[in-house]
Amino acid sequence: MAVESPAQIVIVGAGPIGIEAALYARFLGYKVTILDSGDVGAYLRKWSHVRMFTPFRANCTKLGKSALAAQYPDLSFPLPDQHVTYGQYLEQYLLPLAESDLVADCVKRNHTVLSIARDSQTKSENFGQPQRSETPLVTLAKDQQGHEHVFESDIVLDCSGVGGQPNFIGGGGSPAVGELTARSHFECGLIDAQGKDAKQYANQQTLVIGAGYCAAFNICQLSSLARETLETHVTWITREAKATRQNGPVPVIEDDPLPQRKRIASEANQLVVDENGHLDHWPETTVKAIHFEPQTGHFHVTLEGKHSGVHTFDRVVASVGYRPNHEMTHELQLDLCPNTEAIKSLVQPEPNFYILGSKSYGRDSKYLHSDGLDQIRRVFSIIGDRENLDLYAEPPSKSNQA
Repeated sequence: MAVESPAQIVIVGAGPIGIEAALYARFLGYKVTILDSGDVGAYLRKWSHVRMFTPFRANCTKLGKSALAAQYPDLSFPLPDQHVTYGQYLEQYLLPLAESDLVADCVKRNHTVLSIARDSQTKSENFGQPQRSETPLVTLAKDQQGHEHVFESDIVLDCSGVGGQPNFIGGGGSPAVGELTARSHFECGLIDAQGKDAKQYANQQTLVIGAGYCAAFNICQLSSLARETLETHVTWITREAKATRQNGPVPVIEDDPLPQRKRIASEANQLVVDENGHLDHWPETTVKAIHFEPQTGHFHVTLEGKHSGVHTFDRVVASVGYRPNHEMTHELQLDLCPNTEAIKSLVQPEPNFYILGSKSYGRDSKYLHSDGLDQIRRVFSIIGDRENLDLYAEPPSKSNQA
């Protein structure tokens, strides 16, 4: 639905898509408030050691680079085809963008969004009717001191991502017995076993759970550490025996346009074949229960399947993917895929509410940053009712103008 500037837009999430969306909106004359439960790019900072699958040119925009060049003439960008780490991307692009004149005054850090709803209409009222958009959207957020604030807006862009919501390790996707208590003691996602986490995993017995690209990355890291610290041992459990037509559990796309992704998947699978004494792969195995023993710092993990039994580990790394948190949007009219919780369409039944970025893909791990940037372009063409609006477009060359 078309909304003319200077309307008010609330953006949830100060990650890459939230910051880029804010810049796009401010350039078009909209008023913007960005709410984030932490700081700008919090999950990029957590994964700062990880090299991005896609080159820098796929993770920046013409608009962003122009804004930075105007404000920081001496700022140098990575090369277009360079595969930078998340830390480099954060320091050399996203943080300067968040601190630029058009964006800096929009960001409210440490504001956790509790709810997004209509001002005077419940979820069940006026489905698909024009009057649904006649009352503003209200976003309730809690700051670091515990004070609650209400932000009224014409539009809400949910760019909150999925990084704060890891999947559970139970075999059916629900929490394993004891997981909710033990979860604060084990790591979810990506570790830095070659850097700041090396001492934590060196000469330890570590359980890695999962068969995706995060798991593959962690297996490669830990195997490299094991070659330097000989008492390091890794047990890798996966639900399936092997990926289709592969020698290991991680899917490898033969014609993968992202060579970094293919390399990590292939390397992890090869480590299973090599059987170097530091890595055991236990296929067709899931977690039934987990108990953390604070006196010893050990995990007692009950497994079921091909390698059933109770086993003890020093460390546990859960690399089982992420899911979107839709708690804040329970009062909105959304149309989500029942399998992945992804959006079925960029335009939702709830007028002027959009889910962008990795959250829009739900549990589907195929999301790339370039997908989110394309969503920004499309959303603002809808909001502005200008089909050809594209602030990311390159100007036509002189030869094309001739």
